[in-house]
Amino acid sequence: MYDFNFRVLVPYLPNFASGALLTLELSALAILASFPLGLVGALMRISRHRLARGLATGFVEAVRNIPLLVVLYILFYALPAYGVPLDAFMAGVLGLTINSTAFTIEIFRSGFAAIPPGQYEAARALGLRPVQSFGLVIIPQVFRIVLPTLGNQVVAVVLGSAQASIIGVGELTYQTQSVGSATFRYFELFTLAALFYILCAQLIGVLWRLISGRAARAPLGA
Repeated sequence: MYDFNFRVLVPYLPNFASGALLTLELSALAILASFPLGLVGALMRISRHRLARGLATGFVEAVRNIPLLVVLYILFYALPAYGVPLDAFMAGVLGLTINSTAFTIEIFRSGFAAIPPGQYEAARALGLRPVQSFGLVIIPQVFRIVLPTLGNQVVAVVLGSAQASIIGVGELTYQTQSVGSATFRYFELFTLAALFYILCAQLIGVLWRLISGRAARAPLGA
């Protein structure tokens, strides 16, 4: 019968702490970059300009059909061969951002599709220019619609950050593997890692429900 022994991992807790912090930093940077890019991409997707639509559609279709792991390999191993060196952390952030942006574009696009045509007509009737219509009328409503789904995307980014370990980013999964090679207590190690990811996902879910609830109750424009 397997003998559980979490005490042997106590000396390695600083490794877990640094890995967990790096996981959160990696995820936060990717989220902060991909959400604005996703909104811009969604505006391109619904644009009347064929070139803008084509570029955004091509990006979404390409990235959504390429595994994140392959994107990370391209950024970390292929680009340096063409004179674009990236360290592991930057490649991890960029890879997660590219992947998250593609999905975020579709999230925002679905939000725009849910806006009744009457909202656009009302904005035009008030004499608002297109930029004003989107900034003051349409986009605030879109954010209310897509907020719950954006929360799911935040969780997806945090969980996806584990794949950055494959290119040497010292986040939680990387530290778990590293400590495992020294202690051979893989079951305990990955149990702790799994609990961390579960805790992150649950905390994000609770926080996002609070944010979504407040946004739903707030008057438009508040």
